[in-house]
Amino acid sequence: MREALPQEITMSHHIWNCSQAGALVASVLLGDVSGFGKALSSDNIVEPRRTPLIPGMEGVKKAAMEAGAFGCTISGAGPTAVAVTDNEETGREIGQRMVEAFLEHGKLKALAMVKK
Repeated sequence: MREALPQEITMSHHIWNCSQAGALVASVLLGDVSGFGKALSSDNIVEPRRTPLIPGMEGVKKAAMEAGAFGCTISGAGPTAVAVTDNEETGREIGQRMVEAFLEHGKLKALAMVKK
């Protein structure tokens, strides 16, 4: 999936992604789960290029956010999708919605796991 990535990026995308990397680190240090989720799902370089290559991923991210996730993204080139929440029960609901969305939008079977 590296072929999907641009050879060059704009300065504005570089600045944005660097700022979000800083926000990600700060949220970990502060224990800010909501900020962590927001920073994790704010990539403007890689995720927009790889998401269309994963069947149903746009619908999965939307389903996760509607179910209460603080953020949702793909892990590397996939096949893992990650959502962030601060509640195990909510995490199970988010996971179930993501599994359903993968089947509905991407015709893919998926498995949800909630990890702390």
